[in-house]
Amino acid sequence: MPLTLQPIIRLLLDDTGTTRIVATTSEDGSPYAVISPFLHLNHDGFFVHLELLETSITNRNLLRNLWFDRKAAINLTGKDGRSVLVKGVPVKAIISGPIFSEYYTKVRQAFGDADLSTVWLIKPVEIVNETYAERKIEEETQYPFSVHLDRLVNRKKSTQKKDRP
Repeated sequence: MPLTLQPIIRLLLDDTGTTRIVATTSEDGSPYAVISPFLHLNHDGFFVHLELLETSITNRNLLRNLWFDRKAAINLTGKDGRSVLVKGVPVKAIISGPIFSEYYTKVRQAFGDADLSTVWLIKPVEIVNETYAERKIEEETQYPFSVHLDRLVNRKKSTQKKDRP
C-alpha cells in the first residue's frame, strides 16, 4: 500500500489548472522532466502516468527505474503557488488488458488519432512541501541566521517608519 497522501495532493490533482510534471533520470543520471496532463491518483493511491510514445525518454527512464528500483519525482504546482514534490517508485507498467483499454479510450477521446504506449503506476514514498510561502517561514524559523543581511536592514527600516508619528 502506498504512502498516506496529504489532502493537498488530491486538491491539486482535482484542479484542472494544476501543472503536473513527471521527472526521471537517464542511465547516466541526467534529469528529464515532462508535463503529464493525464496524471492522477487511482483508487489504490498510486499515481497513474500515461505515456503516449513507446520510444520516449520518459518511458525508457521509467522502465529502467522499475527494473532497478530507482525513484522518479512528481511535481504538482497549483495556480495559487501551492507546490508539492512526491518521490515515488514505478511499480507496474501496463501495456495491455482492460485497464490499458480504458485509458487508451480516454487518450483517443482527448487527442483523437493518438497512441498509448504504457500506463505507469508510481508508488509514492516521500512527500515534500515546496510551497514557497510555507517553506520560507520554515526556513526562517529553523535557520534564522541564513536570512540575507539586506532583508534584515530593510525589515528594521520598515519597523522604524511605522514607529514614527
